[in-house]
Amino acid sequence: MRKIKHIVCLLLVSSLLTGCWDLRENERMFYVMGVGVDYKDGMYEVYLQIISFVNVAKSEQVNQDVIQAEVSSAKGKTFTEAIFKLYHSLDEELYWGHLTFFIVTDNVMKKDHIDSVLNTLTQHTDTRYQTWVFCTDEPLEEFLLAVPLLKRSITLTSLSDPKNSFVQESYIEPISMRELIIQINEPSYDVKIPYVTMKKDWETEKGPDQSVNMSGVGIISPEDFKGFIKGEKANGLKWLSHETLRTQITSKIVGSEDNNYLTVVLKNTSVQVDPIVQGNDVQFDITLHASLSLNSNTDTVSSKEMEDTVKKVVKEEILTTFKEGLDRNADVYRLGEVLYRKGVKEWKRLRENGEIPLNENSIRNINIFIDNFDSGRKSFESTVE
Repeated sequence: MRKIKHIVCLLLVSSLLTGCWDLRENERMFYVMGVGVDYKDGMYEVYLQIISFVNVAKSEQVNQDVIQAEVSSAKGKTFTEAIFKLYHSLDEELYWGHLTFFIVTDNVMKKDHIDSVLNTLTQHTDTRYQTWVFCTDEPLEEFLLAVPLLKRSITLTSLSDPKNSFVQESYIEPISMRELIIQINEPSYDVKIPYVTMKKDWETEKGPDQSVNMSGVGIISPEDFKGFIKGEKANGLKWLSHETLRTQITSKIVGSEDNNYLTVVLKNTSVQVDPIVQGNDVQFDITLHASLSLNSNTDTVSSKEMEDTVKKVVKEEILTTFKEGLDRNADVYRLGEVLYRKGVKEWKRLRENGEIPLNENSIRNINIFIDNFDSGRKSFESTVE
């Protein structure tokens, strides 16, 4: 009788267990990896990219016949309404946990619109703050349909994994949604978002192939979009970034009467910015250390000529980008934040509308030190005599 009572109690308790009744089957869901957002005529236009995992994590050649991604778009008076309209055309539930990047146009970066996108994405319980953020002024659909060169898995694009190529050429520092939110809420408030373009710059036996290019930055503040800095005019950003790993300089050799050009690679860069306050004026001293690796030269160039060339070019690039920022009323190097961190009392005294006023004389000195010369596998000599 006691055994029967135990069995009955066990059955009653087991009936209260939930088990896996709410488990979502993987094959019964669609997975979103990328989102594009535009704003036109008072309406948000949202592009949604869902991907196939057939070619993900394959060590062998990927299946070229598999459709790796599909893209659809919808419009709404709010960002959320546009997304819900996209749900109408889906056969399965959409899972947001694999969202890797989102890309916005210059129209979205204007006041209030970027806030709407960030608020919606961060309120979703499945999304991650490590989602990468990009901006553009080109059609969004092309970015969401782009696949890596050699048709590798779509999860390996420079939009999904920008750190991969950044290791080899540190041009524009990637920014995550987490970093964007932090920077836009702290002095200085100007934030740089990588600006991307599509280029048909590769050729295959079947014709041209296009790729995603990092082509500059878009600058936003809590109040408004301040514009793009594109191409070589954005080169100075890499010298003021603590994340720069490896980059190159090509320039005519200083002091050379002929058109002799030099290409060097700079690595192990470190930068320090010091605010100098004098009365009601603040200026900044920039100190940059780097190691130099020689990639191409003539056997007549000296270490002194290389060093002088590097210093000249780096200084010019830093000042050029800084002036481009001033033209857009933007603190591209976040110098105001440096003063805030190192002298908050002076920052409070000198700020105007929450920002430190800057001009062309705000950068007082740029000191560049080459700590090490590395010629690779050989000395500074010509291979062919």
